[in-house]
Amino acid sequence: MLWRMAWRNLWRHRARTLTMMSAVALSYALMLIAFGINDDGHGRMLREAAIAAGGDVLVHGKEYWATRASDIVVRDAEAVAAAVAGVEGVRAAVPRVIVNGLASTAADNRPVLLQGVRPELEVELRDIAEDLTAGTFLTGGERSPLVLGARLAARLEAELGDRIVLTGTTPDGEVTRALFHLTGILETGTREIDETFAYTTLEAAQRAFGMAGAATQIGVVAEPGADAEELSARVRAVLAAEGTGQELEVLSWREAVPEMVALIEIDDALGYIFLGVIYAIVLFSITNTFLMAVKERVRELGLLGALGMPGRRIGRLLLRETVLLTALAMAVGLAIGYAGHRIIASVGIDIASMGVEEMEMSGVDFGKMVMYSTIVPARWILGSVIIAVATVASAVYPAWRAARLEPAEAMRFYE
Repeated sequence: MLWRMAWRNLWRHRARTLTMMSAVALSYALMLIAFGINDDGHGRMLREAAIAAGGDVLVHGKEYWATRASDIVVRDAEAVAAAVAGVEGVRAAVPRVIVNGLASTAADNRPVLLQGVRPELEVELRDIAEDLTAGTFLTGGERSPLVLGARLAARLEAELGDRIVLTGTTPDGEVTRALFHLTGILETGTREIDETFAYTTLEAAQRAFGMAGAATQIGVVAEPGADAEELSARVRAVLAAEGTGQELEVLSWREAVPEMVALIEIDDALGYIFLGVIYAIVLFSITNTFLMAVKERVRELGLLGALGMPGRRIGRLLLRETVLLTALAMAVGLAIGYAGHRIIASVGIDIASMGVEEMEMSGVDFGKMVMYSTIVPARWILGSVIIAVATVASAVYPAWRAARLEPAEAMRFYE
């Protein structure tokens, strides 16, 4: 009986009901859309950070990551990479030679960060060749090929086929020079990469800088869904059991780039503050609207009391009205939120279009990122429960006020 009365009461005051429904529905939809964008953005930031670090897990000589010293290397890199590749959850073990040096042509000298890679393995982490604007990416059979960032090539006034001398330090501390031939130019859109990065084959880098059989780093690419922290622990255990005869350091990407982890945590905290503001707005706006509704319906509620309806039943009647209104509003809000999610998931939001053209941290270029939307069921369910509880709770005080009305006083309210 009370449910039927509650339903009829909602539509006896159509304008007020639609106003309250719109407040709840739009707030709920906005929350769901914000969840979708945040969850997708965080996932992309995590992946981009792992790629920028060099892998989900990094293996290198002890203290290399802190010092980047040229004399700290992984000896017998092939054996170490093979041991790492056999660990459960590892998709690929990618050896690299990394050398800080100087690139020279007849026109200029520029600092360079040379990476000696195996393209067929590096593609497991990222396809660098996608950014090529000219030439090929280490696939032409050249003995000492070199691929430069577009800005670096422009400053060196280098063109495809030109000879470029790279100067660097060997693990023994000797300064050496090596001749390379420019076979490709890439443009990533990230200033740091385009101005300083250079790529060659792993074997060419090892020959040039006296690192036969050695590597600076082994990047570990995890299987989809594998946890980087757990994987790093397994890799550490396997290397310890193998007894490689050298001190190796194993870091998850979170340990390697803690500033990115901190940024995501800050963004998460700001997101919760934002949602808290939404909850507060919903709570106070609905509470205020219900209080106004009770004041407008004083005589009606007094008549119910005069006809013998106990105050507590009047209060329950108002709470039932709130439950029905909340269910309707959240159904509409869910439809709007899901529609917004589908649109953003297919179209995306270009960060550059929001004025963020050059923003970089830990090698991640946020200006190039496109945000989409991802549904994390647990977040949507928890957010929905909180909105439902907050909305129904907003009617508790107005219902309590209505339950305490004296019928005789209420009947004279408008006289």
